[in-house]
Amino acid sequence: MKKLIGNLLLLSVSLTIVFAVGEVASRYVTPISPGPSILDMDGNKQKISYIEAGKQFRIKTPDFDAVTTITKDGYRAPEAKGKPNVIFMGDSFTYAQGVTDDEAFPALYCKARGLNCANLAVPGASTLYEIDRLEHFLKTKNWTPDMVHFFFFTGNDFSDNLGAAGNRELGLPYEPVELNLRPAIAEDKNIIKRAVDVGLKYSNLLRVAYYKILPMIRDNPDEAADTMSKALEVTKGEFARLDKLSHAYAFNYKIYVIHPEPEITHNVYQEMDKKLQALTPVPITPLGDLFKENTKSYFFPSDGHFSVAGNKKLAKFLLTSQKLSQN
Repeated sequence: MKKLIGNLLLLSVSLTIVFAVGEVASRYVTPISPGPSILDMDGNKQKISYIEAGKQFRIKTPDFDAVTTITKDGYRAPEAKGKPNVIFMGDSFTYAQGVTDDEAFPALYCKARGLNCANLAVPGASTLYEIDRLEHFLKTKNWTPDMVHFFFFTGNDFSDNLGAAGNRELGLPYEPVELNLRPAIAEDKNIIKRAVDVGLKYSNLLRVAYYKILPMIRDNPDEAADTMSKALEVTKGEFARLDKLSHAYAFNYKIYVIHPEPEITHNVYQEMDKKLQALTPVPITPLGDLFKENTKSYFFPSDGHFSVAGNKKLAKFLLTSQKLSQN
């Protein structure tokens, strides 16, 4: 019995050491953010929406602690003066999660050009929700923009669109979860789910296993192809809806394609661009090449969103593109 207990203790110590080494190594090799915390200005945790009107809060991850301001009309500051002539649409990349209001690329671009803009982007939003949101502001605020800059993120917009379309067909809400934040983990009554959530929050090694390794084990090539085909069809329909909306409200629009850093570093983003171009009634503007050199400086290492440098890079690109189009 003593020998058995000794062996078990030795095994436990060995596994602890292996896990500890793996945890440290994973944080250097493949850091993955545990997700953002929403805090008030005094550092207290909040459960407010990412676009709750008239609020100011901090979005915090291991990479950043960024003050974020929401206007009285429920979109990210800076606030438009009257009716905006330029609107930005997209998800958390266009919302510019991780940087302050004035560091966001829409704000940098509009300030440099002296434009009156509104950033209607929402973290976690599907294309379905984004176009609904755009149409809502056009109708209820009587906005008459000259230009809408629409940013599509290949990292999760396809899956978000498919999930949102499924909910829409069932008559269920399909707004992003960031608008209806989950209660704190301590309030979750499912013990197993709580344990998984706690593990994913504190262990980068578990996040790597959960988000990187487990999907590869589960992945079925035929099922993945079928799922992607459905997602492409949904996305095509939403781009057609955006085009129809542009004619109804007489605005021009451009579609930009943002890629996650791994797609760029592994040089697979061109294939995504081809798929998207086949879906859209207007030429897309791919952004993969823009960040290809020295990607590490343009993306936060564990969170994955654009860093301050990444936002500056994109704002400069938009300004340069505008000058070229005018010439």
